[in-house]
Amino acid sequence: MSNEKHVLKVGGMTCTGCANTIKTALEKEGATNVFVDFSMGEAVFQKPEQLPIEKFIRAIEKSGYIVKDEEEQNIHQHHKKSTIYFIISVVLTIPLLLSMFLPFEILQKVEVQFLLATPVIILGMLKFGKSAIQSILHKSPNMDVLILSGSLAAYIYSITGWLLHNSHHYLFFETAAAIICFVMLGNIIEEYSIAKTTEEIKKLQKSNEIKTATKKIDRNGKVDYTSVSIDEIMIGDVLLIKEGEQVPLDGKILSGEVEVNESIITGESIPVYKKTNDEVIAGTTIIKGNIEMYVTRRKSETILAQIVDAVKRAQRDKTEIQKLGDKISAIFVPAVILIALLTGMINYLIFHQVSESVLRAIAVLVISCPCAMGLAAPTAVAVSLGIAARHRVLFKSSAAFELIHKSKVFVFDKTGTLTTGQFAIEKFEIFSNKYSSDKILSLVYSAESRSLHPIAKSIAEYARQNNAKGSLLIDFVEEKGKGIAFKEYNDVEKITYRIGSYRILKDVSEDISRSYDVFVTANDELIAAFKLKDELRPETKNVMSYLRQHSKEVYILSGDKKEKCLQIANELGIPESNVLYEQLPDEKLQQIERLKSKGLVCMIGDGINDAPAMAKADVSVSFNHSSSIAIDSAQIIISHQNVFEQLLFTLELSRITIQKIKQNYFWAFFYNVIAIPIAAVGLLRPIIASLSMAFSDVIVVGNSLSIYKWKMK
Repeated sequence: MSNEKHVLKVGGMTCTGCANTIKTALEKEGATNVFVDFSMGEAVFQKPEQLPIEKFIRAIEKSGYIVKDEEEQNIHQHHKKSTIYFIISVVLTIPLLLSMFLPFEILQKVEVQFLLATPVIILGMLKFGKSAIQSILHKSPNMDVLILSGSLAAYIYSITGWLLHNSHHYLFFETAAAIICFVMLGNIIEEYSIAKTTEEIKKLQKSNEIKTATKKIDRNGKVDYTSVSIDEIMIGDVLLIKEGEQVPLDGKILSGEVEVNESIITGESIPVYKKTNDEVIAGTTIIKGNIEMYVTRRKSETILAQIVDAVKRAQRDKTEIQKLGDKISAIFVPAVILIALLTGMINYLIFHQVSESVLRAIAVLVISCPCAMGLAAPTAVAVSLGIAARHRVLFKSSAAFELIHKSKVFVFDKTGTLTTGQFAIEKFEIFSNKYSSDKILSLVYSAESRSLHPIAKSIAEYARQNNAKGSLLIDFVEEKGKGIAFKEYNDVEKITYRIGSYRILKDVSEDISRSYDVFVTANDELIAAFKLKDELRPETKNVMSYLRQHSKEVYILSGDKKEKCLQIANELGIPESNVLYEQLPDEKLQQIERLKSKGLVCMIGDGINDAPAMAKADVSVSFNHSSSIAIDSAQIIISHQNVFEQLLFTLELSRITIQKIKQNYFWAFFYNVIAIPIAAVGLLRPIIASLSMAFSDVIVVGNSLSIYKWKMK
């Protein structure tokens, strides 16, 4: 048995029933450890080495689904086929609907109606048949069963009435065709909306993906550098990484000294100093300096690759949630069939007429038309997907609306998620009575203005805002891994100043070194210190207030230090018991698993270190500036500058969308509650049934379109 995992992208799945169908098909062909995720459109499995992958692709396609190639040509062909089916169905159905209102003799002929309706029924069977049959075999009938049972019942009822009574009072060919058309329309709208969203997500992922690196080579004894694909780089190759670039692979520094932003991996907000022989991690960013490094791990073996593998494991373990329509149809379909059987039996016991009893039983199936039910979710979702996209919020699947709305626990990463990743001065304190505040800030401003380092820029800006004036500095030097040093002469002596991390300190208490982030010394005596904090994103407090109002429990889950996490939690009113700090990627995943015992979990993050936890959560949200793997793990991506303002928008939009879907199902059910008893007692009239069906469809579509009028408070 090969241990290699195979991942196939699958199109056409809409629910857990579809996933179970594909899982069974793959297992019958010999696949093991099969996991099929309908929301991500993936089938992951292992197979015997001697069996070709094509065997498993054919098994999926025989089940009625599409296996996508790398360019997703197959899924585009699937959408094209669905559109062609719909156009043909509409062209044939329109004359049938017109026959109800226009006195054209040719349209009234039973033979013509039969010829128009039959191709539509055949196309409906091709579109929904495989999924419906497989869901019945798995004892979990889905919406496709409801669609086909309604359309076939109307079709058979019409043929039976034609043959037994030769009367127009028993013709429902237009109903049979309309069911197929309306549901196809709903599916196409939803497929198109999600396809457009998926394209936007892929653009984001490609923009964040590291594809090439600068490799050092020897050409006839001369050193040269060339750009090569990441896939071509081997262990031991030497790469040049410049300031502002991402580290493409794990490695060790051969030469150079740099400061590295590792927050995307570790969650630590303060940049880390690295020198010769120190390790650097793929995905981190060089914010100052240049290095040459030699590669210690191939692409498939890096820490980043291990995190990707953890993401896939988390996705395979995640519990799926069925769509509301599938839950309803699992109860509604058997119930309607049972009512139809009882109707036939009771009518026969009372009137002893087989034909009339059968017609009334079939009438119950006809009148319980699933048009409105088939449109209930797709129309509301399609409208909301369009509104979300205009606000730069991208949903990977329609299920995400329900999942984020029902989530009881909201878990936030800190660095880069709750905070901007940029620094503000929380506290400035003077430790020497020899220096005034103006003097120290003027020295700091003059020195830090020379640097492009994000912390230096923050301190310089703070000094400028406090009216600092520049002063003349001499012998300015940068002390790698510590900070900067410079000198100033006065009438009495020459003073050496240093600004930097705790490494510049001598004989200072541990309490002070832990309490501040940047220190200023004069001739090695501590004279001042700055305490930094990550700036909270705008609207963060509004989101917390919204979640509390809706009885949601909020956690911080971060790799950053305890003090930094508790500080942010205190600002946001999050209890200390809900702050999980200094967590590694695997530990974050375990914390999400633990929190799931409280209910559905929504994870909001942006870093590579967040990705496994985001995949493990029931639903997750990421941002357009996030790492590619975080975007891949998330079901919702906010591609907007004001991310927390749009998160508020997303929460409210999901609430209103689920509300509208439930209202739509209520109207669909209300129609059936009124109509089924009428059909059961033989009072069914075609014009009443057709008008009531059309009325329920109009209500559902109109209610969905009303989302456009909704405005977030």
